[in-house]
Amino acid sequence: MTRTRRDGTVIAALGGLYAFIFCMMISSALTDMPIYGGALYMCGRVATVFLSAYVGDAAYLPPGARRWRGALLALMLLMNLCVVVVYPISWGSPTMWLVFVTVLLMMLRDALCQWLMRQEVSRRLTLRRYLLLMTLCHALAAAVMAAILLYNLPGVTGLTMLGGYLLCGAMAGYAAHKERLNLRETIVPEEEPLPALLQQVRKANAFAAFERLSAAVSVALELTLVVMYTFLAATEEQLLSCMALAVLTTLAFREAAEFALRRKERRRLIDPTNMMLLGLLMWLGGLWIFSRGLRDGGISLTNTYLCLGLCSAGSTLCGTCLQRMEQAVANAAQFTSGGSVPGYGQMRAAGQEMALLLGEMLALTALTVLCFVTGGDLPRDASQFAARFQPVMVLPALLTVLMAILCVLRFPLSSRYMHKLARFLHIREQGGDNPALQKQLEDVVVRRHRQPFFIRAIMAVLRPFFRHRLQGVENIVQDENNPIVFLCNHGEIYGPVAAMLFIPVPVRPWVISNMTTNAQEVAEYLYKYTFGPMIWLGRLRWPVARLLGRLSVWAMRHLEAIPVYRHKPRELMTTFRRSVEAMEAGDNLLIFPENPDATEKPGYQHGGMGDMYRGFPMLAQVYYNRTGKRCRFLPMYAHKGLRTLTFGEPILYDPETEPLAERDRIVDEATRQMREMADREDAVWRGKKAAKEARV
Repeated sequence: MTRTRRDGTVIAALGGLYAFIFCMMISSALTDMPIYGGALYMCGRVATVFLSAYVGDAAYLPPGARRWRGALLALMLLMNLCVVVVYPISWGSPTMWLVFVTVLLMMLRDALCQWLMRQEVSRRLTLRRYLLLMTLCHALAAAVMAAILLYNLPGVTGLTMLGGYLLCGAMAGYAAHKERLNLRETIVPEEEPLPALLQQVRKANAFAAFERLSAAVSVALELTLVVMYTFLAATEEQLLSCMALAVLTTLAFREAAEFALRRKERRRLIDPTNMMLLGLLMWLGGLWIFSRGLRDGGISLTNTYLCLGLCSAGSTLCGTCLQRMEQAVANAAQFTSGGSVPGYGQMRAAGQEMALLLGEMLALTALTVLCFVTGGDLPRDASQFAARFQPVMVLPALLTVLMAILCVLRFPLSSRYMHKLARFLHIREQGGDNPALQKQLEDVVVRRHRQPFFIRAIMAVLRPFFRHRLQGVENIVQDENNPIVFLCNHGEIYGPVAAMLFIPVPVRPWVISNMTTNAQEVAEYLYKYTFGPMIWLGRLRWPVARLLGRLSVWAMRHLEAIPVYRHKPRELMTTFRRSVEAMEAGDNLLIFPENPDATEKPGYQHGGMGDMYRGFPMLAQVYYNRTGKRCRFLPMYAHKGLRTLTFGEPILYDPETEPLAERDRIVDEATRQMREMADREDAVWRGKKAAKEARV
C-alpha cells in the first residue's frame, strides 16, 4: 500500500503544528524559554520525516534528491547536535530533562498514531479496533503527561498545562481525521515501478511544474506556521489562551476558505490556478504585514492574528487547489506514458515527503540559530524578537511564497486543459482517437507552455468597465464533439473587446494575420481601420496604434488566435485547416465576418452591421468533409450604447445543398439576424435616450 495525499501539504503541517505548540508551552512553563521546546520538537520531527523519505520511498525520489541524502543527513545531525548537546544550558537541571522527556513523549504518540492510521487505511485494522487503539494511545500519553505536569508544576499551572495538552491533542485529532479521510480517497495499490517510465513522466512539463509548485507551497507553509507561532510564544505571557486563540484563528480561516471554494465549485466558477494565485497573494500579504510590523517593532497581537488568518486562508486555498490539480497531473502522467504508470503513487508520496522534509529542515535551521546564537537570552517580547531575528525568521517564508507564485505562473494546465485532458483519456479508454486533441495536449502537457495569466488579469480589470447584459444565452448549447462558431459584429474595436470579455464559453478568435506576427504591420492596420477615423484622438492616433500593435502580437499568441490570411487563397487554406483542428479538439471559434472594404455598407463601422465577407462559410464545408459533422454558426451582436451582448438562433450547415447556394444562405441568414438584433437594440437605445432627454 502507498498513499498520495490529496491535501498533504496543509494537513501534514497542521498535524505537527499542535504538538509544536504544546512543546513551546511546556518549555515556557518549565524553563521560561518556549522557543527551546519548539526547537527540540522540530529536531525529532525532522528525523522522523527524513527516515520516512529516505527509507520508505527512497527508490521513488528524483536522482538529485538521492544524491543530496548525505548532505541533508549531515546538516540534520549538526542542528540536532547544536540544540541538544552544544546549546549552552546545563543538562544537570531536572527541568531540561523534563522538557526532553515531554518532547519525546509527543513524538512517540504522534508516530504511533500515524502508524495506526495507516494500518486502518490499508484495511489491516478494523475501524472499531482502530478507534479503540487510538483512544488507548491518547489516554496513556495523557496519563503520563498529567503525572509529569502535576508533579513538577504548581497546582494551577499544572492544570493549565494539562488543559493545553488536551486542547492540542484534540486539534491534532482533527488534523489526523482530515488526513485519514484524504488517505482513504487517494490510496492506491503498490506496483512494481518502471524507472524509465517514471523518468519520462518526470520530464513532462506539467508534472515537473507541479512538483516544483507543491514543494514550494509545502516549504512556505512550514516556515510560515513556525514563524507565526514562535513569535506568539515569545511575546505572550498568557501562552495557553494565546495558542488557543491562534489555533481557532487558523481553523476558522481554513474552514471559511474551504466553504467559499465549495460554493464556487458548485457554480463552476473555479479555476485552480487562478484561485491558487489569489491564495498566494493573500499569504504574501499576511507575511508582508507581519514583517513590516516586526521591523517597526510595534506589531500588536491583534495584527498578528490577522496576519495568521490571512496566511491560513491563503495556504488553505493553495492546499485545496493543489488537491484539485493532483488528479489532473495524474492524468498528465498517464497521457505522457501512453497508459498506466506503475509506481506513480509512490513517486508522488516520496516527492511530498521530500518537500515536507525541506520545509521542516529550514524551520529547524531558523530555530537552531535562535537557540544557539543567543544561549539562554532568548527574546521575551516583540521588540527583542524584531531587533534580533526578524530577517532570519520571516525572509525565508517570504522568499518561498514568492517562489510558489513564480511556480504557479509557469504551471501549464488551466481548468480548460484539465478538462480536455480528462476527455482525451476517456476517448482513449473507449478505444477511440482524436489526433487533433492529442497534438494540442502534447504541446501543453509535455512541451513548454505557459498559461495567459497576464491576459486574464487584463480582462479581469476591463470587465468592470465593460459590464454587459447577456441576452439569448439559452441559444448557446455546448457540445464538445461539435463546437460553435460565433459570428460577431466588429463595431470598430468594440465588438472584439466585448465578445472576448463576456462570451460565457471559451473561444479562439479569428484574427487578421497582419495583427499576429509583425508589430509594425499591426500598427498600420489598426491606424487604417480603427484609429484613423477617430479624429478626436488627434496626434495620439499613431502612438496609440503603435503601442497596441506591440501588445497585439503578444496577446494574440496567448489567446491562441487563428491567423486569417485575407486576399491570399493559398495561405487561407491554412486558416481553415487550423480552425478545423481546433474544432476537432473541442474549441469554439469566434469570427468577425464584416468586410471593412465593402463599398455599399462597409464593416467595422461605429454602429449597425456592415456587409460580410462571403468566404467564411467554406469552413463548414471543410469541417464536414473531414469529420462528417455539421458546423453550427451562431450570430451575435454587441451593442455599445446598451452594453448588451445578444445571441441569435444557430445556423446549421446543410451538406445536401449546392455549396455556393449554401454559402449565400448562411451569409444572408447571419446578416439578417445580426441586423435585426442591431435594429432592435438601436430602437431601445433611442427610446432610453429620448426618455432621459424628456426628464431633463
